Amino acid sequence: MAEMSQVSPETSSQAAPKDSRLIYEVGFHVVPTVEEAKIGDVVEKIRKVIDAAKASVIGEQFPVKTNLAYTVERSTTGKREKYNEAYFGWIKFAVEDRESIPALETVLRTTHEILRYLLVQSSIAEVTPRRAIFSSNRLEGETLKKPAGAPEEGGVVSEAELDKSIDALVVEEK
Repeated sequence: MAEMSQVSPETSSQAAPKDSRLIYEVGFHVVPTVEEAKIGDVVEKIRKVIDAAKASVIGEQFPVKTNLAYTVERSTTGKREKYNEAYFGWIKFAVEDRESIPALETVLRTTHEILRYLLVQSSIAEVTPRRAIFSSNRLEGETLKKPAGAPEEGGVVSEAELDKSIDALVVEEK
């Protein structure tokens, strides 16, 4: 059975230096009525606020169109809008203090193209997906080889035997 190797907590805490910056992640849905060429403008509006806070971007995903789990309704200009799909993207960033976060929330709340957003405090470890490493010592030093099957023996088959085999197969199918 394959075993997963894990780094002990003592090793991982010593390997990563302490950082005093706060890590935040903002996930957002852009309404599907925005043209694909204009989605970059919405993302740029969010990035400008992040850059103004002198934050450094750790990771991000440009919005891609996705189906929503349920219909989201929003009331704007006196009528209800219903959305079953949206463009979802996220940005993870590090900032020195929390004072710039309310400005970002204001931009997210007041931008008409953003359907919904979620701003959470996060950690740096969650940026890169963890790879599972499987190891086993039972095959240590051995080279895996393709199993050898028994070679087929060729032979001469008479017409009578061939017809008999075909008739047996045809009778079984009926």
